[in-house]
Amino acid sequence: MSMPAVRKTILIFKYWNNMENLQTFLDEVKLIWKKSEVEKAEAHKRGEHFNIFNVLDLPSDETRTHSAFIAELLDPNGSHGLGDQFLQSFVNTIDCLKSWHFDTQSAKVHKELSIGGKNEDCSEGGRIDIVVESNGKAIIIENKIYAGDQEKQLVRYYNYGTKNYSNGIRLLYLTLNGDDASEYSHEKLVINEDYYAIAYNHEISDWLQRCIEFSARQPLVRETLIQYQNLINQLTMNNMDKNSQEELLKLMSDPKNIDSICSILNLEAKWREQIFNSYVLTPLKEKFKELDIELKNRGVNMKRSDWKQYIRLDCGNTLGKNAYIGITTNIAGPKMKQKIDSFSGPGSHAPCDWWPYGWSELDGKYWETPQMVNGNLAEYLYRKILSILEEIKEQQLPM
Repeated sequence: MSMPAVRKTILIFKYWNNMENLQTFLDEVKLIWKKSEVEKAEAHKRGEHFNIFNVLDLPSDETRTHSAFIAELLDPNGSHGLGDQFLQSFVNTIDCLKSWHFDTQSAKVHKELSIGGKNEDCSEGGRIDIVVESNGKAIIIENKIYAGDQEKQLVRYYNYGTKNYSNGIRLLYLTLNGDDASEYSHEKLVINEDYYAIAYNHEISDWLQRCIEFSARQPLVRETLIQYQNLINQLTMNNMDKNSQEELLKLMSDPKNIDSICSILNLEAKWREQIFNSYVLTPLKEKFKELDIELKNRGVNMKRSDWKQYIRLDCGNTLGKNAYIGITTNIAGPKMKQKIDSFSGPGSHAPCDWWPYGWSELDGKYWETPQMVNGNLAEYLYRKILSILEEIKEQQLPM
């Protein structure tokens, strides 16, 4: 056998061997998942899935639920009755705060702190989710569950902090998974210097676990913290029981499975795009047969053959992070600007050259993969696009 033929045979053998290892790994993962599902069913019978935040339909409300709850825990004068223990634990959990010598005992906490109206260049003003201040220092927290970034949002909060706190600030950008802020928000601010990204599924989860331990003798506080921790696990898709998690991590760390793990991780972006195509784009194409719908430049363009402008759904780098929708065009030159109802309300933005009718941020809770697969995202976008089309027709908007 020639050397090229030998090399080809070896490559084929390696390929099939890798495929067999991958299939074996996936079969073992499935067994762990099934055991986890059995445990979930048992936990449900024991009433462990009861959660007051879900009952009141407040699981992802950034202001009324998460910012309010976290601020109350951080407040040394909070109703939890544990003084500055939770705040001190928070400082000891966040890397950029550990050696910053923040005085927790004299701290004051502000929720939804108004810092004035936005100025013309959007470098000042707004409303900060949480500010913890003490002796000329401030911890400033911008809390993002599903909402998109606002124009120069972190810049505005950074400018406010540096002007008003002589001993320095720590600007924290809190998201479910520790995502970086968009350039639209931070502009030239440098991550890990001017601001710091922290995550619900990492720093906040670790902090809550410590808070639960602190509150062992305050049963009402402890049980509320446990419910909130369960809510965070739900939002971050981290709702597998601890034993199953440890079993899965052990399996993933086995040297014989490393190649399989790498193969899966390398396909993550393409897999998510395929899920989006199958469970979101395809249903939308079936419902809007009059529109030419195509995935382009990390987003979706939708237009009729006689339109010069088109509806643009921008999905961001991760198919959902900071997603928004509007009507735009590739044609240069001045455009008529008119604010329409479809792009009004919370998360909406004024018309500009690129978005002559304005544009709106989209609700991020629908962009998790399970929401795509079960059809919730497609239904949400269908209602949004339908309202835009109806307004185009009723207002006889130039397209």
